[in-house]
Amino acid sequence: MKDTLISMDKKVIAGLLFAVLWATGSVAFKLGLHSADPLILAALRFTGTGLLFGPYFMLNRNYRFWPSAKEWKPIIIYGLLNTTLTLGAFAAAQRYASAGISMLFIAVTPLIIALFSAVLLKRKLQRAEIMGMLIAFSGLVLASALDLPKAQIKPAGILLLLIYVVAYAFSSIYYSRLNLALSTQVFNVWQVFAGGVALWPFSVFFHQNHVHHPDLHLWVALGWMIIMLSFVANQLWLYLLKTDTVAAASWLYLVPVLGYAYGYILLKEQIGWYAIAGTILVIIGLVVSKQVKRSR
Repeated sequence: MKDTLISMDKKVIAGLLFAVLWATGSVAFKLGLHSADPLILAALRFTGTGLLFGPYFMLNRNYRFWPSAKEWKPIIIYGLLNTTLTLGAFAAAQRYASAGISMLFIAVTPLIIALFSAVLLKRKLQRAEIMGMLIAFSGLVLASALDLPKAQIKPAGILLLLIYVVAYAFSSIYYSRLNLALSTQVFNVWQVFAGGVALWPFSVFFHQNHVHHPDLHLWVALGWMIIMLSFVANQLWLYLLKTDTVAAASWLYLVPVLGYAYGYILLKEQIGWYAIAGTILVIIGLVVSKQVKRSR
């Protein structure tokens, strides 16, 4: 019983820390957009992660850095799904979709991951999980309510956001089923780098391949996204996926509302009563969804 509670606490701490860090991505990304196009910013972030952390793990004898022949396949597949298609598609979509519409697609993602888990992993969804995710989903819809009347989206934005949702779900399921001898840290560095390399041609295709101002905004944004997001937050996400894919997905609901809070505190953005009420619903939904752990 005591070991179960300790394990639960570790998952909650990891989930909260993941959400707190992952939500800073919106602020860092907005900061970087002062200096570069969305896709080139994402490509620099991902390849930069490999170039920064690769030498450390290559020289550290506690880690096996070079993957075996059979380990390259999952690295490339997960890198394409999670980094190129998920994060790359979302970054590219910001030119074609407003914030309110993007929020709705973010809200749908945990539901799709839960559905895929039920179908592909035969993971039975508990009533508390379903109720909690629906409450949190309602919270994000409410939080985006003021943006929806003026929301705009182009066909390219719809396509890119659909790719984002489906790729996020598939990558989460795919990783949860992997059984690799390679350490999580090294796997993450390789998959992010591989996904980043694959993203460069897309930045050219979508005409988002320009660094306009290589200034302090750019380097601060890249430094934070490389270290705190692509490395630290990704490690937490991979840990959560391995423990429980559905439970991991539920933490994604907290990311947008924390993004609102960061925007209000750091960027002086306005935050309305809808966003506050939506945040309360998201927190209630998360609490409800976690009750299943105590009832088992």
